Amino acid sequence: MRRPTMPVFVLLAAPTAIAMTLAGTPRVAAQAPDAAAHKQWMNDASDAQEDYRFAVTDKDQKAAVEALGKLESFMARTEDYWTSHKSADGVKLAKAARASAAQAAAAAKRGDLAAASTAFTNMGTSCNACHELHLETK
Repeated sequence: MRRPTMPVFVLLAAPTAIAMTLAGTPRVAAQAPDAAAHKQWMNDASDAQEDYRFAVTDKDQKAAVEALGKLESFMARTEDYWTSHKSADGVKLAKAARASAAQAAAAAKRGDLAAASTAFTNMGTSCNACHELHLETK
């Protein structure tokens, strides 16, 4: 009885597929975000900033963490936007804002709203610098 054989392309592709699986799923570049999408994120980020301020006033840790998580996500999208537009200063400021949002979220999760507010203020500084550079030009 004849033993079935595997096609050569399967034998050659298998090590590559295994290596990719072990290395994790590669990040697939999405279509570059457009200006309208970016503008919507900025509007949503403004809403999330207000949500955070209300959460701090109300001493609502859960709402503060949620708002800061949204802000971190919007800053990641903003980083992608400026990357796609090859704007080094926009990328740098978005990364700084994202890092500050992440710090604020971590502090809020620990229940340290004072540290969260300091990081939130730092995030705002990065946001404002970017708006001064790009709001009217992009």
